Amino acid sequence: MNEEATAEILERYRQGDPAAADELFARYVERLTRLARARLSPMLAVRTDPEDIVMSAYRSFFVGARAGRFTLSRSGDLWRLLATITLRKLYRQARRHRTAGRSAAMEALLAEKDAFSREPSPEEVVGLSDELESLLSRLDPLARRVVELRLQEESLAAIAELTGRSERTIRRTLAEIRGSLAKRMERAGDE
Repeated sequence: MNEEATAEILERYRQGDPAAADELFARYVERLTRLARARLSPMLAVRTDPEDIVMSAYRSFFVGARAGRFTLSRSGDLWRLLATITLRKLYRQARRHRTAGRSAAMEALLAEKDAFSREPSPEEVVGLSDELESLLSRLDPLARRVVELRLQEESLAAIAELTGRSERTIRRTLAEIRGSLAKRMERAGDE
């Protein structure tokens, strides 16, 4: 399809033709999804689907197109426009996660066991292993054992019994670890 035909389809969309929207969507959706997937970091990919980013980009495009904000004057303008919108959405999503002080590996570590119901990618395994190793290396032996037992889904009572400490000590230890993780995530967001 040449750019002239694409400009005509865009004009049909502006005039309210729903089939034109389908044509514009079908023309670039796979290519945009590949672009988003290629630019999405493995850690952000744990929480964000490239398809969601592309859908958001298309929503923005269709709103702008309906308002007449875009004009196509050269061959490839529509692809460049859609790619730019998609990448801006992706970078905004990455920035939002970074500035919120979120660590994908840390969130995966603290998430419910349902988060582990699918087979993780090799990148996710490495990232989580590195994060867990870093966390455990900074803990004293008791705190390390508490985390290990908690990751094995042991109850507070069972952890207290296995470590020879009171449940109150176990709760306090877990609270200190959570506080330490929260501070670490804040620092990660500042970088």
